[in-house]
Amino acid sequence: MIDGIFSTITRCILHKVNAKPESDDDKAPATPDDHQGYILSDSEIDIDKEHHDIMRDFFLNAFKAKEYYTLTSETDTLSENVIYRCVSDIFDMKDSFPYKSKDIVRHMYEQSDDRTQIGYVFVVLFNDLAIDGCKTDAVGIFKMDTRSRFMKISFDDNDGFGIDYDEGINLDKVERGCLIFNTERDKGYIVAMSENLGRTSRYWIDGVLNAAQRKDEYYKTQNVISLCKDFVTKQLPKEYEVSKADQAAIMNKTKEYFEENSDFDIESFTQEILPDPQVANDFKQFSHQQSDELDLKIDQGFQISEGAVKKQSRMFKSVIKLDKNFHVYVHGNSKYIEKGFDNEANLQYYRLFFKEEE
Repeated sequence: MIDGIFSTITRCILHKVNAKPESDDDKAPATPDDHQGYILSDSEIDIDKEHHDIMRDFFLNAFKAKEYYTLTSETDTLSENVIYRCVSDIFDMKDSFPYKSKDIVRHMYEQSDDRTQIGYVFVVLFNDLAIDGCKTDAVGIFKMDTRSRFMKISFDDNDGFGIDYDEGINLDKVERGCLIFNTERDKGYIVAMSENLGRTSRYWIDGVLNAAQRKDEYYKTQNVISLCKDFVTKQLPKEYEVSKADQAAIMNKTKEYFEENSDFDIESFTQEILPDPQVANDFKQFSHQQSDELDLKIDQGFQISEGAVKKQSRMFKSVIKLDKNFHVYVHGNSKYIEKGFDNEANLQYYRLFFKEEE
């Protein structure tokens, strides 16, 4: 959890970055020297006390999930990651902040292409920003692509109300951004991503930051839930005659397990959810194969992340789709659903049993 209520913005600077032009034989790409790629500022922004909390909350409100990342490198040398190198210098030498912020924007431009939108880039240094209860410094990088039109209302005792129009950055949300915390430096820092990355997430995560998801409890919970769903919906029907209602029942039990337990243990999970020894053994084999690809040691168990369970809740939605006529949402025991075949209509059917209609 990120808590910025006691944090302060100690440094802030704003730059502008453009998209790379199309590269062809007749038009050479822009170079750093001709200022077509970006506009770099030499002056930091002085945020006064009146507007400090507004700016701080604007930057930090986009970070709610506990899904964290780390900066990585194509080799084992983290210093080859440009963002890692820049933020390390900022943490070590605060006076390097304006110069290193420019390097960040240059790198961002180099990772862009002609599809990347023009935008304004804030680089911000926070003090006493708490992550999971631990206060530390953090560097924030925020890119705003969209300028919004807004109406300004004024009042004068003689002329009454007046209106004017302007353009600016909407304070409702950060379009894309990250927070890099000054902790676990040797592992690539702890990095939080804003929730509004959308379709640009690959450019931002892989291109600009070269980051990978941190293999913590959130990562483990998230991936084991996905693994369970894949086994129930894809692998299980290949080996056994299992109805959609049966699959829905297993997914509902899986949901209850992750919501009611604080730790995941593969033995207790299979005993509760997959009591058939052969099915349980098949799940273990399937999970071992998949977990090797995810670098996830499922046999060792882990603490279940409540945040990951909430975010993955859509995985547990059990819907039986019947042609294009009906969707049956299953929330309970499959014994209340009976499947059959009507010879006269030459159609399959489901019968649903219930005590009362709500």
